[in-house]
Amino acid sequence: MLRAAGVADRAAAVPGDFFDVVPAGADAYLLVRILHDWPDAEALRIVRNVHAAMRPDATLVIVDSVLGPPNEDPLAKFLDLMMLVSAGGHERTEEEWRALLADGGFELVSARRATPTRHVIEAAPV
Repeated sequence: MLRAAGVADRAAAVPGDFFDVVPAGADAYLLVRILHDWPDAEALRIVRNVHAAMRPDATLVIVDSVLGPPNEDPLAKFLDLMMLVSAGGHERTEEEWRALLADGGFELVSARRATPTRHVIEAAPV
């Protein structure tokens, strides 16, 4: 249950299985450290399910890593290796995010660094 002042009346946490169906009609959908757990086929399935649930004016917000170029950002590269070995997923470059989102019916609007290992990726349905 959400209890923060001013949020409880505007947001809902809804249980479910994002491989099956995503609740429809929200203003925004937030995926925090979700997609890096999955290989591309499963990540695409999640993204397409979110897209199917969205209104045309809704926003998808992803909090996850964006891998930088070679020889930069060694912590993110280490996390990429950990995800591959432990969960079968991986961290993605901005180009890989753009392609995944495009395949799922989205346009990547922005990808901004929020912490040393996390970015906020905003996408809009097309």
